[in-house]
Amino acid sequence: MNKQLKVHITGMGGQGIGATSRIIARAAQLAGLTVMTMETHGLAQRGGVVVSDLAIGFDPTESPICSDGEADVLIALEALESVRSLPRLKKDGVVVVNSTIFQPLTVRISNGKFKSPSISELTQELKNWTKNVVLVNAFKDSTELGLSQSMNVILLGALARNSNMPFSEDHLKESIKLNIPSKYHEVNLKAFEKGMKYQTM
Repeated sequence: MNKQLKVHITGMGGQGIGATSRIIARAAQLAGLTVMTMETHGLAQRGGVVVSDLAIGFDPTESPICSDGEADVLIALEALESVRSLPRLKKDGVVVVNSTIFQPLTVRISNGKFKSPSISELTQELKNWTKNVVLVNAFKDSTELGLSQSMNVILLGALARNSNMPFSEDHLKESIKLNIPSKYHEVNLKAFEKGMKYQTM
């Protein structure tokens, strides 16, 4: 088990990027590891791009920012953003991506002049970079659970199954409970288990 890990999380405002980062950070702390984080918001808090970087198990002087080729793990709550952030990922890194594409504004108002790439095209770009791609239908799963805000926890479940994290599945579950109000514990733990069913493509 690698005791050092750099994680890059990306998505749109309102998708729970900050919560995802906090859950991973607390899980690492529960395992006795150092954690440094950095979060960056786009121009719009909701709908703008949000990224969060974590450096786990490093000397506290280490920058948490994932420069190109430094991230061991890329978590993307939006499919288009997974490709935009791909240069941050090591060539043998793990990418866990929500299969939902949120159409950019330019596409939505173009009356068909512009089109977003399909999920199959995006997936191929990811697979050209790394063999470790986990495609997660988090939107569908969260809808079945009746809580759209659980998409990030579904991705964490997929990450737990498909990567060599320096902390355990139990650490993640405990961190979920520490970071989420108690009335949502049960549904989010179910979301985590849904994520655990996904495997590398």
